[in-house]
Amino acid sequence: MSDDDPYRTFPAAVRKTILERDDHRCQICGRIGPERGGDIDLEAHHMEENPDEIDRDHPDNGTTLCVPCHHLVTHRPTADDLPFDLDEIAAEMNLLDKDIEILMYLYQHGPATTSEIRDTTSCSARTATIERLWTLMSVDRRVESLQQPLVDKDAETDEWGAPEDIDTTVRGQIPSDREELMDRLTDELLRRILHAGVSRSTLAELFDCSPRATFYMAKRAGALRIPVDETSAPNALMTEEEFQQVVDGLSRLLEGVDNVHSDR
Repeated sequence: MSDDDPYRTFPAAVRKTILERDDHRCQICGRIGPERGGDIDLEAHHMEENPDEIDRDHPDNGTTLCVPCHHLVTHRPTADDLPFDLDEIAAEMNLLDKDIEILMYLYQHGPATTSEIRDTTSCSARTATIERLWTLMSVDRRVESLQQPLVDKDAETDEWGAPEDIDTTVRGQIPSDREELMDRLTDELLRRILHAGVSRSTLAELFDCSPRATFYMAKRAGALRIPVDETSAPNALMTEEEFQQVVDGLSRLLEGVDNVHSDR
């Protein structure tokens, strides 16, 4: 085996040094090896194939990964392998760095829970993580070239993932729980009235929430898409035309409220 073979493993002594340094813990998923009472086999992974300052087999070029995570890392797709043009969409939608992290993680690792996504990306709070996921799930509503969302959510497992990895999508579903259904309808009503030009402050008063919450609600509505079109959803609550009439009426009313406030 030649020295430049990309599949050459660390020498045994270096591997031992790396695993001991990392406390026999996978640096991605956090599972521990048998040396600490765990049940997952660990390996030393080369972080760079051709590091500049050190030898390829130097311990500083190594990190500890469990076998499953090591396989995913070494066989992970790049941005070029994604089923959409990430650079084009990122530019058009002004995606954040954490959005791209989330996309790459889900397309590399498969479906994951909100907590797993938060813990393995630069996302911080749970609510902020979900907001970014709603954003990615609604991008196809605004990017004409997309025929499906960048991310979907499974109604059965509550996991997020690439659309092809999701068995039962939450999109377009009518929740059986009445409270959840009312939340979905409220979100969609807010999203459309906001799009009509009514101010966030007025909507926050109407829906008894903070102006910041209107961002979250609108993104959630864009992702979930409560069915109001009987041609594509036989179980729709009303027709698109009927729902839009409600939106138009409320929008005109609330625009009047905005105008009264601005005149004072």
